[in-house]
Amino acid sequence: MVNIGKYEAMKLLQDENFVKEVISKVVENPEVLDELAKDVADELADNIEDDPTIKKKIIDAAITNPDFKKRIVKELIDELGD
Repeated sequence: MVNIGKYEAMKLLQDENFVKEVISKVVENPEVLDELAKDVADELADNIEDDPTIKKKIIDAAITNPDFKKRIVKELIDELGD
């Protein structure tokens, strides 16, 4: 079996047609897309945790949402019931 290294992989990624084909197949495959979404969400969550400005904007937006307020009440009741 031939051993493919980082150099060979990088060379393939320089081929625009190859990259377009990979992208096309990734977006067509729900399992790969789900995994990609999970990876991106994990990275974004880490960034949000480290960025108080973004975190504050999310909290400010959530607080104005009536459904979020209902969730807070439910969580509060659950906490008080423990």
